[in-house]
Amino acid sequence: MLACMGSLTLTHERIDDIPLLVKLGQVLQLDTAVDTCLGTHGLQQGLSNGQLTIVWLAYILSEGDHRKSSVEDWAWRHRQVLERLLGQPLRRVDFSDDRLGNLLHRFSVDAKWEALEQAVWQASAQVYALEVTTVRLDSTTTYGYHQVTDTGVMQHGHSKDHRPDLPQLKLMAALAEPAGQWVASEVYPGQRADDGLYVPLYQRVHKILEQAGLLYIGDCKMAALGTRAQIAAGGDYYLTRLPRNLFSGTQWEAWEARRATAEQLTLFWEAGALVGAGCEWEETRSAEVAGETVTWQERLQWVYSPTLAAQQQQALERRLQQATAALQALTPAPGRGKRALRDAATLQARSTAILDQHQVSGLLRPQWEVVEQRQTRYVGRGRGSAERPTREIIRQYYRITTVERVPPAIAAVQSALGWQLQVTNAPPVRLPLAQATAAYRAEWHLEHDFHRLKDRPVGLSPLFVWRDDQLCGLTRLLTLALRLLTLIATQVAQGLAADERSLPGLYEGQPQRATTHPTAVRLLRALSRAEITLTKIQSPTHTEWYLSPLPPWLAQILAYLKLPPDLYKSLTDNSP
Repeated sequence: MLACMGSLTLTHERIDDIPLLVKLGQVLQLDTAVDTCLGTHGLQQGLSNGQLTIVWLAYILSEGDHRKSSVEDWAWRHRQVLERLLGQPLRRVDFSDDRLGNLLHRFSVDAKWEALEQAVWQASAQVYALEVTTVRLDSTTTYGYHQVTDTGVMQHGHSKDHRPDLPQLKLMAALAEPAGQWVASEVYPGQRADDGLYVPLYQRVHKILEQAGLLYIGDCKMAALGTRAQIAAGGDYYLTRLPRNLFSGTQWEAWEARRATAEQLTLFWEAGALVGAGCEWEETRSAEVAGETVTWQERLQWVYSPTLAAQQQQALERRLQQATAALQALTPAPGRGKRALRDAATLQARSTAILDQHQVSGLLRPQWEVVEQRQTRYVGRGRGSAERPTREIIRQYYRITTVERVPPAIAAVQSALGWQLQVTNAPPVRLPLAQATAAYRAEWHLEHDFHRLKDRPVGLSPLFVWRDDQLCGLTRLLTLALRLLTLIATQVAQGLAADERSLPGLYEGQPQRATTHPTAVRLLRALSRAEITLTKIQSPTHTEWYLSPLPPWLAQILAYLKLPPDLYKSLTDNSP
């Protein structure tokens, strides 16, 4: 806001979270990393690509919008604080659509992106002393309102966003724990299956971390023997679930029999409550990796969850009821306008299809009978009479009489409810059975990151660019935004835990309410509500800067993030 008072000019500018976000990018040397890894056109003037990236990320996280069209106006409204933070003047052309599009193109180049991710991780690990013992691997999807082409990145596939009607792209990600930071990510066309995407991601993470002996956790899509062999050959450990469909019935039944005859189960306790049980044994595995045979010991772990068993029992009962209703509907009531089935083969085929559809084959036994309908009719046309000859018409149809449950078969299915088979090559001293189970059940950590990625302020879904290179580049840029968010949240939470304190003043309308685990979004919103304002008073001969009062908790936040304590106050440096 600009105001004139005689020969004085006053300029007021809301700065809120902008200094924190820009400085965080600078502390992580994100500007240097982008300039080094992505490069800059030789004729480019104004802001470097690294500086532009930091400003764009600040815009995304501050405004909750990733569209290119609004960046220019936002940057121009905040040019005073941005110029003082960046140490150079801004030009509107620095944020033009062409300039931002060129930056996204550079982000889309695989080799450049891989180098950048490595630089970002190394800087983050160095500044914040990030510790890594475990890496979680998983995938998600995001959608857009795009035209599908044969070679485009937006394709129809299995949607994890429950939007099968829209084309999507797939994102693979690797989360390091306990650091709570993404190490690497990759973009793929939306129809790609997950199975073949784990090895490339693992290889990239292994190269970035330069550390062996880590535990890599993934869902059943990571269970391919080749993937497990790759991790074992790399000197690392894996933990994953084995899906039933990867193995022959004989093999799976043998494993189930071994579980059923286990002499002793390990019980899992949490807060004094029994939360599960399990048993395990070792088997030898062998596979080829890069033309060489790799052999290792693998622990097969049957794990029981009463919560999962209850959920599966409810699902089983629901399927049984739905299948029963569908079978009974094969015999319509008279007068409903539907014809009864007159062919045994058709009835059998439809019954089998219903049982298969609801996954209850062998659990229900439909019974049916043949019903004859006899009708006497006169031969020929006209009215009947006592002397007129008649003929008898016999029609048959098939009727479902009962749908019986098969108790032995149902009991056999129920005996397997709640049990899942997981495997690991980590020795028991490294990963005891109970710890392995707890580690796998914490898969929600990465799922939580995916939700944050798609929600505001990052807002990955939907994407509002159209070219493939920009779709890929923007997705990668938004993963950097997520990394800044998670870094803020984890560092503040760790700092509060170390100081054994909580943080008040972050909840709107509840100034006394405190928290020990504030989310980054809540912190940024609290800064916005603080309405921190930078004022410039300019005379013909002199310029002075003033800052509105800062929230009392901001100094602690800056300390936890290893940002300069005078970050905001330095903006009012009135020295010539």
